[in-house]
Amino acid sequence: MSLLFADVRGSTTLAEKMSPADFSASLDGFFEISFDAVDSEDGVVDHIVGDGVMAMWVPGFVGPEHPRHALAAGRKLVSRVANLGSSFPVGVGVHTGIGFAGVVGMPGAYDFTVLGDVPNTAARLGSAALGGELAMSDAVVKAAEVDTGSLERRCLDLKGNADPFLAWIERVSSRTSAES
Repeated sequence: MSLLFADVRGSTTLAEKMSPADFSASLDGFFEISFDAVDSEDGVVDHIVGDGVMAMWVPGFVGPEHPRHALAAGRKLVSRVANLGSSFPVGVGVHTGIGFAGVVGMPGAYDFTVLGDVPNTAARLGSAALGGELAMSDAVVKAAEVDTGSLERRCLDLKGNADPFLAWIERVSSRTSAES
């Protein structure tokens, strides 16, 4: 499976400068862009968490190209936000691997979600990506056959990881996605 986490950078500062109604409307615009980018690549938005989005691509639903779909959605999302001239800088993390996809919970409170190292690592990559960046793991780069020639290699200290994590960083511009 492949997971994408997108997060608005500096949202607390932005919220302080806007009325609650304006901040909510701006977030709604970000969520619309996020849902459209994920949907256009056959993914499913699993959760909205505050000012962030978690999306998943499960091979049983989208086939073996799930890492390519997740990366394409991440690029579209960041590029579309940049095209709006939005004051919401967005960072995205993508990771792929083996994880659990299924129903969790208890009677009366069930949820379909994904669990394990894949969503945890994707979330940490998303948190480490700066505004306008797409952070991806070696697993995604290999599975999606990404040309790393123009990417930055960055050593990240990811929460919960004992060792530094080497990630590939792509700076996404408004021109990166032809479908923006």
